Amino acid sequence: MPGKKGLRWQDLDHSREALYDVAMTSRASRESGPVPEFLAKKAAEQEAKTFQWYSESLMQFWKYLESRGLGLVGDLNEHNVNLFRLHLREKGLSENTVSNRLRALKAFSRWMGKRGWTDGNALEDLRVPQSYRPQFDLIPDDLRRNLFGLYKPNTFLGARNIAMLAVLSDTGMRREELANLLSANVDMDARTIKVFSDKTEEWRYVPMTDEAVALVKNYLTWKARYFSETSRHRINGEVSRRTRVPRVLQSSHVFVTAEGKDVAPQAVTLLVHRAGKRLGTRLHPHLFRHDWITRKAIDGENPSLVKRWAGHKSYAMTDYYFGVAEQMLGAIKPKRSVLATIPLPGARKRGRPPKAAAG
Repeated sequence: MPGKKGLRWQDLDHSREALYDVAMTSRASRESGPVPEFLAKKAAEQEAKTFQWYSESLMQFWKYLESRGLGLVGDLNEHNVNLFRLHLREKGLSENTVSNRLRALKAFSRWMGKRGWTDGNALEDLRVPQSYRPQFDLIPDDLRRNLFGLYKPNTFLGARNIAMLAVLSDTGMRREELANLLSANVDMDARTIKVFSDKTEEWRYVPMTDEAVALVKNYLTWKARYFSETSRHRINGEVSRRTRVPRVLQSSHVFVTAEGKDVAPQAVTLLVHRAGKRLGTRLHPHLFRHDWITRKAIDGENPSLVKRWAGHKSYAMTDYYFGVAEQMLGAIKPKRSVLATIPLPGARKRGRPPKAAAG
């Protein structure tokens, strides 16, 4: 909508407008300002966890400004953000959390400049420290073996859970990618999976090993058998009377529920969490991704291939795992020392000394 004297909305000065405002009426409330507009965009485009990160960061910053009697578009500047940084540190938040909050504000500031709320990026010169990625241990073989042993491979749900764990272990797939995997994108003969990442908005191909293919094929066999049979349902809610009703597959995804519907990403997290609880350890779906990429690095796989298989946006992320792999390789004790045949000073060998050769 044109502004005064024919100026476009983007050309007007919005510095005196509120970053976040709520107009209350008798019937409803209406949010306005760049903060709710930006969050609505992220809610529509990003995963729930990413949207939550933006929402928590921006609302925490806005409440901080409000506590100081501020909260206008013009108050989004480097000085106030640095004061907010000190405020977070005084509250005892970790450097990683502080860094994450600032990165969200920088993304918000870039969007405001493009959208026309501000004249350019107000936080362009703000320096944000690099987050320290947490260290983690590889999933031990005995733990993985016990994990797979929790489920029966000769039942639909048991075979499904085993196959889901197999794909997580064998491809490094993200939780959402596993839940949204389409049957048409799994080629058992070629042993490849075509994956779409909402995070990078790109397709990629990931290979599968023979072991993973065997477990997925077993699940698909039980899946076909399960949905070819009928199930017993109560008649009009009566307790004693039941009838046989055909099971209906309502999803084109590989992994489905017993009702034939899509498996939600949260259900994958719940499955892994409950399994870890039964085994007395803490597990989450992303740990399988950490484990898979690190093992590829330890095996000496090409970093370029690992980046493509994992769906990383940059080599920096892939390089982090190769750095972790180097640390783990350095901690491995060699099976045999190259100095095994060299006599060590002061070291005495057991047994009688060898007899001197006859002269």
